[in-house]
Amino acid sequence: MENKTNYWQQANRLGLFFIALFIVCFLWFYLRSAEKELHEQLFRLTFLGFSGMNLWGFILGAIQSYVWGYLFVGVWQGVTKLSGLNK
Repeated sequence: MENKTNYWQQANRLGLFFIALFIVCFLWFYLRSAEKELHEQLFRLTFLGFSGMNLWGFILGAIQSYVWGYLFVGVWQGVTKLSGLNK
């Protein structure tokens, strides 16, 4: 049971961290005007269905950032179990 709790806690923390990073990156687009086109292209590559630097794009990006946290922790724990590092 503790392993499941550990997974949920880790995934939640990483998801919240990714949301914080997304917010910083999103705000950076407006604070620094250099390479705005590249910035938007990177968002489109990273987040599925990203439509632009608007409210809808912000909501989709924040949700996907949180989900990426769960996916990364799940993959990480799966790899460590398969490799025998998690004893």
